Amino acid sequence: MKIRTWLNALLILVPATGVAWYFAQRSANAGQLTVLVFALALGALVPLASLIGTFTDRLETYLGDRAGGLIGATFANVPELAIGISLLIDAHVHAQTGLTAQTMKIVTSDLDVIRGLLLGSVINNVLFVLGSSIFIAALRNGRMNFSAESAAGYSSMLALAVVGLVLPVLAISLIPGGQQSGNASTTELELRISVPFGIILILSYAAYIAATIFKVGAHKQKKVVEEEERAEAREESSGGVSSERAMMAEGMLLTPDEGTYETELQKTIEADEQEEQIERKERAELRRKNPYAVPLSLIGLAIVTVVTVVMAVILVSVTDTVIAQTPLTSLSVGLIIFPIVCNLGEQASSILNAWHDNMEGAMSVAAGSSVQVALFVTPVLVLLSYILATGNPYLVLTLIFRPLELIVVGLVAFVYTLVSQDGETTWLEGLQLLAFYAMIVAVALLLPGR
Repeated sequence: MKIRTWLNALLILVPATGVAWYFAQRSANAGQLTVLVFALALGALVPLASLIGTFTDRLETYLGDRAGGLIGATFANVPELAIGISLLIDAHVHAQTGLTAQTMKIVTSDLDVIRGLLLGSVINNVLFVLGSSIFIAALRNGRMNFSAESAAGYSSMLALAVVGLVLPVLAISLIPGGQQSGNASTTELELRISVPFGIILILSYAAYIAATIFKVGAHKQKKVVEEEERAEAREESSGGVSSERAMMAEGMLLTPDEGTYETELQKTIEADEQEEQIERKERAELRRKNPYAVPLSLIGLAIVTVVTVVMAVILVSVTDTVIAQTPLTSLSVGLIIFPIVCNLGEQASSILNAWHDNMEGAMSVAAGSSVQVALFVTPVLVLLSYILATGNPYLVLTLIFRPLELIVVGLVAFVYTLVSQDGETTWLEGLQLLAFYAMIVAVALLLPGR
């Protein structure tokens, strides 16, 4: 809680950003204040992201895991969405003045920053957020354990995301002249590939939400696993025995187990239902004692979301100027700077979970957010850009990423699988994740140009 208290103290940066932006718009030397506005807006997003997490956690307490989890999943990546949508609108506004060489440069820079932000958030969550959480907490708690099965679920979704991001680039590269980006035919082809891929990714995310939050088919899946285990036991019991004796052994040995299994399964289901009823009663009692808690939390969440959008608009309004005036590039801003700021609230939550030896919660925050960005935020921005483009293919955010970014994301997904597959972790693994991220930061900051 102390971390979030310190983050909330940074809310003073919100009005400071507004004041600095106001004077920057009316000052004769507006360019001198641009970098200050950029820095203040970045800092203001940090406590706002933390507050969004605070309100969603509170709603989950009063509404339960399903409703609260759905709200949390929806609002978890508001900063990324706000910045991404603001950049899309900025590109659209500049394009309205005519697609000159200068405006095309700005439009391309805006779209590159968005692509960097999307992949950078995935990279930051897995390497920096999770790595720092493991490293700091393991120094205190030693070797920490978590559910390898749950981590494997995140690994499979990250692998799906990597496939969905890499395949469009591979498809374009296999077409003669497809690597010559910028010409009309290639841009149209990139558009035709990106939109259906975006729809597929969103549908995959919907299935992920159904499986993780609403637990669709959870009991059926458990029953299937138990049936498979019984089938294996049946095969082992009949090994080396005649088929007739095997059938007898099966009847003698497994029939009681089947009855026991049905009884145990029924008891488990009834226990789960009773526990859920108790939790519903407790939440109802909480809402009765605090009737204004849910409405106030929803109002607070709405206000913080609006303020976050305003800060994102101010930030985006000076981003192109900052890139032009400083050594920063669209790659370093999108891949490194924006993701670090957007994920600081999640980093605080992940570190707190790991510090209290709750690696399950830390993994859920870090890896879960990565999945949300890759499977939800990315396709939403792609489809939204298609709507805003109004027939201009140059304004569509396609899924054609730079090879360097895709290679790094693929390696990140692979490294996450290696770290999480055994269900335990140490400070050394956290340090390895941080070292990997430091190398990516060095490359992004040192590469010249775009």
